[in-house]
Amino acid sequence: MEIKSKISQAAQKIKLRDHSTTIIRRIVQITAFFFINYIILEFIFTINLLAVEGIIKVVPVLNSPRNPLSRGGGILEYIFFSLAEGTFPILLIAILLLILLFTNRFFCGWICPIGTIQDGCAAIPVKNKKEVRKETHEKLIKIKYVPVIILILLLVPLCIAKSIDINFYISYREGLGALSQKPFGYFSLSEYIFVFFPEIMNEIWISATLMPLFSNLFRLIIFIFYIVVIIASIWYPRVYCRYLCPFGAVASAISPYSFLKLSRSPVKCVGRAECGICERVCPKQVRILDEPFEFFTGHGECNFCLKCQEACPYKAIDIKFG
Repeated sequence: MEIKSKISQAAQKIKLRDHSTTIIRRIVQITAFFFINYIILEFIFTINLLAVEGIIKVVPVLNSPRNPLSRGGGILEYIFFSLAEGTFPILLIAILLLILLFTNRFFCGWICPIGTIQDGCAAIPVKNKKEVRKETHEKLIKIKYVPVIILILLLVPLCIAKSIDINFYISYREGLGALSQKPFGYFSLSEYIFVFFPEIMNEIWISATLMPLFSNLFRLIIFIFYIVVIIASIWYPRVYCRYLCPFGAVASAISPYSFLKLSRSPVKCVGRAECGICERVCPKQVRILDEPFEFFTGHGECNFCLKCQEACPYKAIDIKFG
């Protein structure tokens, strides 16, 4: 009873705490969402923003529906597209590494449009928000590594083949089909929301029937699968980020080596038995209290949303650089 009383008191402190971090993050997320996907603003206000297209294109971390290379994707799509074209993208890989080393997964928590959409779904008030069992969660987070590994195994040899035998390269690429044109096309929720879904809706509108949706079984499966993922985000925050996002897989692998991390004060933190609020508010189910005090990244899963820092009634969580 005493422990429950302490947890209740800590929960009351959260209600009284300043939520400025969340407010600022929401403002940044919404601003970034419209800036990156500026075509939405053109549609809403019937204006022409072609002048900013050049600015967006030279920032490879971002995505734009108009960008013929990314087609709703970001820097990872550029990297794998370049491999499929037979060019090893050293500069893009260096940029990605530097971004992750200096900012960790700040992009995931504050900028990513897909993260913003999922946070919007999670903000829908429903009863009984769900939590995946610890054992199941630890197994599921490995799924997102599968498409990345498969594409590396397929596209790196393709890139090498171009410099060795151009005829073999051409036949190899033709054999890969859509994977050589849009390597992450089927694995990307960004591709689905900003490219695939609008195209399907446009075809349905023009034909005035649902036949475009049922014309291809694989197309129908992809359509239903990502609808389910988006709906699941209402009950399971950041479900796509946790288990399916290819960028999340790469970022998770590099995140533990980043200079930017979160640390926990061994003096201020009272532990899971008496508090544990930081773990309960984490949208990625990071087991913060199982990790070292010096820094924690949730084995690379932490999105740096800072909800744990904001909610901690003991102010035991700090941002650490170095």
